This record gives sequence, structure tokens and C-alpha cells, in this order.
Amino acid sequence: MKRTKNTIGKEISLFNLKSEYLLIKHQIDKAISKVLLSGSYSLAIEVENFEKELAAFIGIKYCIGVASGTDALTLALKALDLKKGDGVLLPANVYPSAFGVTLSGVKLQLCDVDPNTLNLSVESLEKVCNKTTKAIITVHLYGNPVNMTEVMAFAKKRKLFVIEDCAQSMGAIFSGKKTGSFGILSCFSFYPTKNLGGYGDGGAILTNSKKLYKRVKSLRMYGEIARYKSNEVGHNSRLDEIQAAILRIKLRYVNRWNEKRRKLAFIYREQLKNLPVKLLKEEQEGKSVYHLFVVYVNRRKALTRYLQKRGILTGIHYPISIHLTEAFKYLKYKRGAFPVSERSNRKILSLPMHPNLRENQVIEICKNIEDFYRSSSTVNS
Repeated sequence: MKRTKNTIGKEISLFNLKSEYLLIKHQIDKAISKVLLSGSYSLAIEVENFEKELAAFIGIKYCIGVASGTDALTLALKALDLKKGDGVLLPANVYPSAFGVTLSGVKLQLCDVDPNTLNLSVESLEKVCNKTTKAIITVHLYGNPVNMTEVMAFAKKRKLFVIEDCAQSMGAIFSGKKTGSFGILSCFSFYPTKNLGGYGDGGAILTNSKKLYKRVKSLRMYGEIARYKSNEVGHNSRLDEIQAAILRIKLRYVNRWNEKRRKLAFIYREQLKNLPVKLLKEEQEGKSVYHLFVVYVNRRKALTRYLQKRGILTGIHYPISIHLTEAFKYLKYKRGAFPVSERSNRKILSLPMHPNLRENQVIEICKNIEDFYRSSSTVNS
């Protein structure tokens, strides 16, 4: 029977931040109130404690809270003292990351991605890496870890820095280690929809290097080495006390929420495996935390419209590759330069994924996708 609406009745959203808040409302409200009553709202005890707790969670010595994931990338690259002409390689399909890289002043270089994971392709790295390349940014896209064994071996051979972009991969694991514990620096975002999200913007940089820790800490606060004593022009990029207090509460739940995401992803995979959609793969040694559940689909626009009419909301992450945007035309890459990334822009669809999504809702989403393709094949037969 063809569905004219989802049988559950309520709209199924891509994310549901309100439901997440309501589950831990008492703890969150208490934490916020504590900060407000303290009178200390910037770089005080909550930020200090969160930095220690996040470092311990990832398995890294040092953590510096900053204002956003974009700032995290910018400050991490500046801390490495890369020169203006030095190249930093980034996958062509991770539109948001390009801005943090560019703002650091380095030369942005792009590589293509693996069609099975949409993470960076080491084969593409081999083709595009040149004498100006000094660093690679590994973006663990959609919460799915990059094959860090291959990347670290490539970087060691070419003497390149590795910076991990873990904006979407909080708690993800590769080869028994959490993402964020492989590179010389790792960058995190706490945008509200992330697996560990605040109620505003926020970010962090992690490292095992005491020297880089001190440098980043200085760069986030005007380049100061002491109050009103700046040795260089730094930034104003601080994680605030309220966000840190919220994140400390939510960090306790991340593993539990990530396991729920994995269970939902398993149901998606079982329900969709015989339908005309292509599922992304996890690396053999990887454990994704499914920040997003992304599939390749045909007739994306029609499917999106069909699902929306039935109260099922979807997204596209991302609809355009970096080199095809107006802001990055100066890079002078031609259309077709990164074919896998460009094809993904036309084909991928993000289905609802969050810890409070119910199993019967996932089944309902998949039944609607099945109905769409069945009705399409009937019309075309």
C-alpha cells in the first residue's frame, strides 16, 4: 500500500536537539545556573575541567577550548608555523573545513575521496602531493574514521604533518584508538548538532606536544604569553564557561549515544540492503559513530520531495565540492578534477540520525524509501 504520510504520525526530523535537552534538562539547567551564579564566564574552572576531561576521553595529554571548529583548524595550522606558500591537503568534499584552512594563511590543496567511504583517498594523495605540501588534514566524515594506518604511513614517507578534523567523529575508533589521537594536532567542533554538541558554537584542539599546547593557548588569546604581553598577533577565540559546563554534562553520555547511533545504523543497513541505494562502508578496523547516515541514491530530488510530503526530513552533506564554489575559484581547479567528490554532490542523501530516533521510525523511513522506488519502477515499466 502506498503511503501518503508516515504511519507514526509525527514529523521525523534529521536532528532533534530539543528531545536530547529534555532527557538531561535537570543536569543542564543546574550546570548553567551554577556558572551564572559564579560570576565567572570566560576561561575559568568549567573550561579548565572540560579540557582535562576531553583530553582524558580521547587519550591525549593536552586540550585547548576555542570558539569554534573553524577556529580550531585555523589556530592548529598557525601553531605549526607553516609559511604562506606551504600546501595543506584537504578532501574536496568537506566544504566547511576549507574555510578554517584558508584563514590560517596556508595554500589550500585538494584531493579526491574514496567512493566507498567518502573519506580521503590515499591513492589521490599520491597523485596530488607535491614539493609544496607540508600537511594533510584527515576529515573523519560523517563519524566514519579514515584509515589512519595508511595515512600515517604516507605522511611519514613524505615527512608531512597530520592534523585530524574530528568535527563529526567524537568517540569514533580506528585500530583501538579514538580519532583525535593519531595526528600531531586534532580539531573538534561542538556545534549543536554534533555528537557532542553545545548550545552554541565551540571547538577544541588536542595535542600531545607541550610546545604546541602552549602556542595554541597563546594564539587563542591575542598571542599573549602573559596578561597584556603579546609576542605575536593572535586571535580572540575562547570557549565560554556556559558551553564548557554543558559539554561536561554531555560528555558523560557520548559513548551511550554513539552506541545508539550504531544500532540505528545497523537497522538502516538491514532495511536498505536490498533497495536501489548504495551504502557507505566502514574501514575494517574502524568503528563509526554515525554523526550522519549518508547513502547514495538515484532521483534524489524526487525522493527528497516524496519523503518530505510524508513528514520525513533529509539533508545533503554536502551539495557542492570546495573547488566549485565561488569562494574557492581562485584555486583554479577545473570541474571534473575530483570526480568522486563531484559525483557524491549529486547523489548523496543524509537520512535522519540522532540518539532519540526510535527504531520504528528508522523502519518507517526505509519503508517509505522502498515505496518510492517501487512506485517509480511501476511508473517506468
